[in-house]
Amino acid sequence: MTDPSTSRRSVIGFGTLALGLPLLGSTFSSAAQAQTKGKSLDLSNKADFLTAVQKMRGALDERICMGYVKGLYYGVVDAKITPLYGVLGGTFSRYKRLPNGNFEGRTFEVAYFTDWNTGQLMETFNNPYTGETVTVPQTRMGPSTVIITPEGLKIGGESGLPGMSVTHRFLPARVVNNDVWIVDESVVSTPPDFKGPKFSYNEVTTLQTTLTELNDPKLLQTATHVHFNGVVSWRPWLKMGDRPGHLLGNAAGRRVSKMTDYPAEYQEWTKKYYADVWANPGAILDGKKG
Repeated sequence: MTDPSTSRRSVIGFGTLALGLPLLGSTFSSAAQAQTKGKSLDLSNKADFLTAVQKMRGALDERICMGYVKGLYYGVVDAKITPLYGVLGGTFSRYKRLPNGNFEGRTFEVAYFTDWNTGQLMETFNNPYTGETVTVPQTRMGPSTVIITPEGLKIGGESGLPGMSVTHRFLPARVVNNDVWIVDESVVSTPPDFKGPKFSYNEVTTLQTTLTELNDPKLLQTATHVHFNGVVSWRPWLKMGDRPGHLLGNAAGRRVSKMTDYPAEYQEWTKKYYADVWANPGAILDGKKG
């Protein structure tokens, strides 16, 4: 079975269809015109909120959008945390505005698991719970299609999560002085009648930027900091079997504007293992093979 935790990251969010969105086209158009004219965004307005979300997590035009998070995973058993390994993940995406004002995106991810102490890329991992040395996979997922709405995301059928229960939502913006935070919340789980191993993935990602950048009509993308928290079932490659517990992930990063803005080790590993990604991520988003 495809590891749903990696599939989740490849589409950068999930969500259900928000009823009535096709009826909001004129409202979205007005919001776009207001942003062009330099009017400040009203983050309580659905159309303005969507503009803010898109500027923070992608872009209002069709450029290639990039970003990364770097962090750590813990095991949690009986409310006690145990350090396990690190993670370094990078995303690539491109968006276009739809006639109804929503955005459609194509997105994929390349991620690496790293040694907790050294930060080096892991090929094997000594599981402290089982004493077994397991093989550590690299992760490349996508491209997948997402639709961004004010309420949350919808995902295309190629996400790699058939039969899973998936919900996604954006929480209302929090504003303090010139700082803006928007929380991106995802919940993925196997339904009660699922035939394979039970799995759950909960992610809360916080995006942070400034009102100054959001309200600047010349900026189609903001400088955005990203903070990730995840509560996840044991990954299959850990070979935990039926042992109780779960994973707790914590990572931080930012949106970047060019490939050389990724961490140095991410650049090194991607050039070595995924030369096509490094050479032309746009071709991958377009579905072209090198």
